[in-house]
Amino acid sequence: MDPNIVQVALSGLENILRLGEQDAKNHNGTNPYTVLIEECYGVDKIEFLQSHQNREIYQKAFDMTERFFRTEEEDQAVAPQLDENETQFEFNAPAENVPMGGFQF
Repeated sequence: MDPNIVQVALSGLENILRLGEQDAKNHNGTNPYTVLIEECYGVDKIEFLQSHQNREIYQKAFDMTERFFRTEEEDQAVAPQLDENETQFEFNAPAENVPMGGFQF
């Protein structure tokens, strides 16, 4: 994996995705190119590049994933819940994720 070739490929893909953002207005607000990339498991390939030893490749892959493939649903699923006063986060695991008999440390 020649870093120069990977960087050129990522730059080209990013340009296509940017064009898709403009086309999203004609496709019910959905970037048609993100859909195509997701269908052919391209997001997995881009995420894999986040572990690349070249820092520039890592950064570009990370930025592309954040910009084009993150959804608010994912953000909300990861974010902790607030208490009833909305002053503190609650980090309690849901009961369905706790093994029967609790955790043994």
